[in-house]
Amino acid sequence: MTITDITEGMNSSHEGYADQVADSVSFSLGRPLTDEEYTQIYSITERAISDAVKQLESTEPEEDKAITLEQFGDLADYLYRCGIFSGPGGIQGHEFQILTVIDEPTDEPEGRKIYLRDGYPFAVYDFDTGYTVLHA
Repeated sequence: MTITDITEGMNSSHEGYADQVADSVSFSLGRPLTDEEYTQIYSITERAISDAVKQLESTEPEEDKAITLEQFGDLADYLYRCGIFSGPGGIQGHEFQILTVIDEPTDEPEGRKIYLRDGYPFAVYDFDTGYTVLHA
């Protein structure tokens, strides 16, 4: 999902959103709205969506920041404590396509690797022993 997807969705659903706001205001007032009041609500919601879209479009994506060795160690320790050791075959080949890997920030050529699924910790890999994987 991209910012463009979100902004297009916001713009395309504006009329339905304005109708919901109008229904809510009408209910709060205990009476039907006049055409002028409905036009005012439509204008205000359109402006709010336009402002939100401009803010989304002007937001620069955050740069990925390197993880420190201490942070890597803390995350790996969490995976060891809460995960299940699965050996060298702990992650199947097709699963690698959806995982993001973080290499241990060290000069060690066979350093550990942490795998993320959908941005969340999923597994830690030790070269000599294999994978420790979190299971839901």
